[in-house]
Amino acid sequence: MLEARYARQMILKEIGQTGQEKLAQSRVLIVGLGGLGSPAALYLAAAGVGTLGLLDDDRVDITNLQRQVLYTTADQGHSKVEKAALRLQELNPNLRINIHYERLHAANAIVLIQDYDIIIDGTDNFASKFLLNDVAVKLRKPLVYGSILRWEGQLAVFWAPYGPCYRCLFPAPPERPVANCAEAGVVGALAGTVGSLQALEAIKLIVAGAPPYEKLSPMLGHLWLIRSATMETQRLRIQRNPACPVCSKAADSISITDLHHGEQACGTLLKNAAAAGFEEYAAAELLEKNRWQDFQWIDVREIEEWNAGHIPGAKHWPLSQLMSGHMPPELESETLLLYCQGGRRSAMAGELLLGRGFTLKGHMKDGFKAWHGPIERPQLS
Repeated sequence: MLEARYARQMILKEIGQTGQEKLAQSRVLIVGLGGLGSPAALYLAAAGVGTLGLLDDDRVDITNLQRQVLYTTADQGHSKVEKAALRLQELNPNLRINIHYERLHAANAIVLIQDYDIIIDGTDNFASKFLLNDVAVKLRKPLVYGSILRWEGQLAVFWAPYGPCYRCLFPAPPERPVANCAEAGVVGALAGTVGSLQALEAIKLIVAGAPPYEKLSPMLGHLWLIRSATMETQRLRIQRNPACPVCSKAADSISITDLHHGEQACGTLLKNAAAAGFEEYAAAELLEKNRWQDFQWIDVREIEEWNAGHIPGAKHWPLSQLMSGHMPPELESETLLLYCQGGRRSAMAGELLLGRGFTLKGHMKDGFKAWHGPIERPQLS
């Protein structure tokens, strides 16, 4: 019965009986069960990977359903990893699933990752990507990287010491905030394309093992780019950086404390801003307590986001202009409440404006995406 399930891929000479046994013995951790992790999980489960680890601390939201194909409308509000586990078990009852309903951070990364053979990067932020890379280098694990935004996607395999790591390509996180999918948008089918290719690369790694490669050639040392609006693709070679801040070191010299820096940026901003009386508000709290009328709203998103929809009555102060030194005239109000799409940029704008002497009340921590949700919103005058 098992051979019938996998018959179409066991026919391939590159897989066969031996390759299928390798898949059954493999352990793959998927970090992030969103747009990339969903198709990757489905195809790895279907291919007969023995053990899948599912790591995510998020719950299903209606905005996920346009691209996160593991979930249904009825799953809203439920844990992603729990719903994903049920769906994957239905797809392949032979699959062993480990649920990790928690957020990846420096304190738990080593423990979570060390028992797996391959890491699938389904995350959507730089902090997690740098953290995954550094732990993968320390543990000498292959990392299947994927990234999507708007109409563009990226794919690569990083595996020190056999090739470059993510930091050979990007040595450090960007200093300025970068919009994510919630803020800039993404076409759902692109997530399916890149996530499926991540599963394909993992399968190739499991079957082929470490280099040198003969029959199969994973994307080790290469970056694949797709511009799906025009279907242009590129395959670029990534050179290993002999001065890389991580993979140029011996594995045992990579300290776990080095992995914190990317995660701390936003938390530090919020801590400093809170000390100056800058408060955080949730959209639901403002609506339920009818407090939305107490504030002068300031939108710090970019012009394209503003034009696509904003809170009526808000002022538009794009963060990019604030960071380039173009300060708006200060309003005579102590009730200025900042918002962006998800809360990250409004926190940064708050710290910046407070440092320039502005008086601010706070920011909406879950952003316009929460305000613009299924609850009926009041119209601001």
